[in-house]
Amino acid sequence: MANRFLIVLFTFLFLLLSPVLSVYALVIYEVKPGDSLNSIAKQYKINEKSFANINGLDKNDELVIGQSIIIPGTTYYVRQDETLWDIAFRHSIDINYLKSKNNITSDVVIPGQKLIIPSSPKTTIWTGTYLIPKDKKTNKWMIDFYKKSLTSVFIFEFHPTSNGSLIKVKENESNRIAWKNHILPFATLTNISKKGFDPNLVHSLLSNKAMRKKLVNNIYTLLDKNDYKGLCIDLESLNPEDRNNLNLFVKELSEKLHRSKMQVLMAMPPKEADHIPQFYDAYDYNTLGKYVDKMFLMTYNWHWPNSSSGPIAPLNEVRKTLNYAVSVVPKSKLLLGIPQYAYDWPVTGEKRKGVAYSTQNAIKMYKKYESEVYFDRDTLSPAFRYTDKDGIIHDVWFEDPRSLLAKFHLVKDYALAGLGCWHLGITTPQTEEILLNEFKIK
Repeated sequence: MANRFLIVLFTFLFLLLSPVLSVYALVIYEVKPGDSLNSIAKQYKINEKSFANINGLDKNDELVIGQSIIIPGTTYYVRQDETLWDIAFRHSIDINYLKSKNNITSDVVIPGQKLIIPSSPKTTIWTGTYLIPKDKKTNKWMIDFYKKSLTSVFIFEFHPTSNGSLIKVKENESNRIAWKNHILPFATLTNISKKGFDPNLVHSLLSNKAMRKKLVNNIYTLLDKNDYKGLCIDLESLNPEDRNNLNLFVKELSEKLHRSKMQVLMAMPPKEADHIPQFYDAYDYNTLGKYVDKMFLMTYNWHWPNSSSGPIAPLNEVRKTLNYAVSVVPKSKLLLGIPQYAYDWPVTGEKRKGVAYSTQNAIKMYKKYESEVYFDRDTLSPAFRYTDKDGIIHDVWFEDPRSLLAKFHLVKDYALAGLGCWHLGITTPQTEEILLNEFKIK
């Protein structure tokens, strides 16, 4: 999972070219042959430029078959060869609910028939996302651009040395800019070393009582001196035998920070039971859930660059994690992790390792190669395939409005505290529009 934190930031300043249209309700539209931004805008009587903008597109962009786009409003016109089940499934709503809202009793719909797509009631949630600091100007732009959708940001990253000192990231005032925008800044603690996520570093620090105390004190000093709301713990790939050491560290840290009204968040790998999978045994949901203020579930990376190609966050697997998490941790502490990146795997040729890039770049790639977007209904995940200039075939899995809406509905279904993502700046405009349509942000 370390690859997630090595993702290269992709430039998305083109989003500044025009303002994002405020959406109070929306429908999800799947592109079919013959569709264009112009034809859809005319049918739904919406401004073409704003319509393109909320979908991360330019006005003159060509659409590809299977592409998922959002349309402001509640009106939807039935397409040829489309069923009522198709429409309900795409919007993650029950077909009977859709029928009742449209005062129809039959499952049969006809092309051109007008339907109202109901929105589920908004709930108030707590949101947080990782922020990799850049220069001050960029930090200010990012926080200002996304502030409507944020409760907090996790400044990435601070990591300890073997003697318990902390290597400080260059925040470039990102924490102060966050406060000015009424967003809570958290420092992120990782165990990243030259080896990547380093379990041995954590063991040497947490297994020694004196070193553990020193690390706790250094963390407190860092937070206090730099005016952070609290700490986001992101210690990954830990050895199972460090389970008790991790529990003690989080207990001692929480007790110290809570005395100063600071908060403790913790990123946790996905589990479906206490010892399933066993390689995550260091992460004790039940015990750690008693000490932390929020638990960020990293419900993604079921497939990763060194694995075979496949969905990053299949909904059926995400549900397994949530079913376990809510059984041992208060729902009011749980945050659902949402991936906002794509993985691109070569599936022919000698090199088969995947690479990561932004969701917006995934849109750029399927437009470039005119690739049809496939939506896997078992995992509720989109994908596409293309052949590069060297003749190598690639599979790309990512997130789109259909998969995002389904995950947002899980937050409501399980009554979770909220959600978060890796990381700020690689989302698409669609993400923010759907988020603000579904939720009120604390």
